[in-house]
Amino acid sequence: MALRVSEYEKQRLENIRQNHEMLMSLNLIGDTPITAGEANSKRKITVKAKPRTRRSNAQGSDEEWSGTKRRTDQPARRSKRLRGESAEPTTAAEEQVVETGDISGVLADAESHFPLSTLESAIRVNGHYSGWVEPGVQQRLQLESNATAAWESQGGGKFSFKDPLGTGKRVSKRAVPGGQSVAKYVASKLLKKNPNAYFYRHTEPGVEQWTGDWTEDERLTFINVAREFGCGDKWGLFSTYIPHRVGYQCSNYYRQYVIPSGWIIDENYRIDSTGHAVYVGKHKRAH
Repeated sequence: MALRVSEYEKQRLENIRQNHEMLMSLNLIGDTPITAGEANSKRKITVKAKPRTRRSNAQGSDEEWSGTKRRTDQPARRSKRLRGESAEPTTAAEEQVVETGDISGVLADAESHFPLSTLESAIRVNGHYSGWVEPGVQQRLQLESNATAAWESQGGGKFSFKDPLGTGKRVSKRAVPGGQSVAKYVASKLLKKNPNAYFYRHTEPGVEQWTGDWTEDERLTFINVAREFGCGDKWGLFSTYIPHRVGYQCSNYYRQYVIPSGWIIDENYRIDSTGHAVYVGKHKRAH
């Protein structure tokens, strides 16, 4: 049975086709568009050296950050827009997706997309995380042993997206401190009641959140946690195994690097013609 493409994916492909036609009509692109590298080679570029900064480690001491720590080799950017190139026109197969919604000719499964060597070393998951908070974090913060116990120990109540605190009252924007989103404010109140929601937007109290490229150690930790507990949902809980990262960072890293690189094969994802991961699973899941 053919997979059905989401409305979002259909609209994205239609936008690509329309943009390409418009650029062609304005003679802004041709058959061999100049790349960013070619353009840069024709002009002198002065690059200023970045000053070295200091970063606090997990123990609270300062260490000099000179960029020598090993970083994960990230795949080359697949977005031609970000590389300064013209977007490729939609293919006949992609135009068919826009018209019919059938993605079978555009999205490839892992077995079709990756070489055998990648498939043999990849971890396979079903899109679900089966673990709980990392034991050390759980002990330090004196958290309950499972989601139900945590929720009930803090007053229980009926959960809904309109009432995530389970108090029976909607959160007023006026109660949120300036400069903070409602979502992050609500999450900050759920450490003991709903750890998954808390860690989706916050690190362990007192632990600095890192941004930017992931280190190789972080990548390996991500892979090892997925090997033991699976992954694909409950990213807040998952992130407790990776200090300095929060749930939404793990979720983004998963879609942008892990799946496209073939480190983990998730049956809920396919790879599109540009090498991006596209979610095609039908079931809903928590963060």
